[in-house]
Amino acid sequence: MKTLKLTFIFLLLSIFCLPLFSQNSNSTNNIEYFTQKFLNARSSKNIEELKNLLSLLENEIKNGSNKSSDYEKIRTLLSEVYFEYGQLLNDNKLKERYYNLALQEAKDIIKADPENGKAYFIAAMSSAALIDFVNVFQKLQLMNDFDFYIERAIKYTQDNLDKAIAYIAKGVRFMNPPWPFYDYKKAEDSFKEAEKYAANYSGLYLNWGQLYLKMNDKKKAEEMLRKVLTMEPHPFFIKQHEDNVKIAKQLLGLIK
Repeated sequence: MKTLKLTFIFLLLSIFCLPLFSQNSNSTNNIEYFTQKFLNARSSKNIEELKNLLSLLENEIKNGSNKSSDYEKIRTLLSEVYFEYGQLLNDNKLKERYYNLALQEAKDIIKADPENGKAYFIAAMSSAALIDFVNVFQKLQLMNDFDFYIERAIKYTQDNLDKAIAYIAKGVRFMNPPWPFYDYKKAEDSFKEAEKYAANYSGLYLNWGQLYLKMNDKKKAEEMLRKVLTMEPHPFFIKQHEDNVKIAKQLLGLIK
């Protein structure tokens, strides 16, 4: 269980992306404004900004935004913010609460929009995050849920970075025992697919390097980890890139 938990921590802290909107909007009640606030807060891992955004989005829902053409986009963003906010909390009970909120919101969105790739992705990652809070039988169910949701996220998402990160999540799932059916070859294939859509994202190469360490291929592991050190940060994941570089340096220090 520890191996699964640690690897998902590396992945989950930086896993999402929404299309970048203009920063020139001065409106406080439209999806472009909300999305830009989220991207900024997520990139810098600013928990207070995420908390404030949660309040704004929840108020939008309460104030009848269901009449707006952006209603489903607002709900989808809210579920994503629930998840990302949970990632940054230290209190485990609160983390579990926000993961559950993210999952339930995503599931409700899927009922209304069965081809919402982002909602499937949030449902997948929320399911994975909740594994640490349930008993062994529930863990297996959540992993099965993850498999279901991530395949549909890959199928339905239209955004290249979203698709790449979905493939990364799938790769991480297959590289982690003790879960059934772990398969290093499938993990490698998933990372190769991810590279087609986001070769400029350091989180891919960090996880890929870890996979090769598990496979005891030190040469390839070093190649991937050094790539993390030389890459420019992705604009959507600036703080996460800094963390990725630190982890990559630590792992390179273990390669003899």
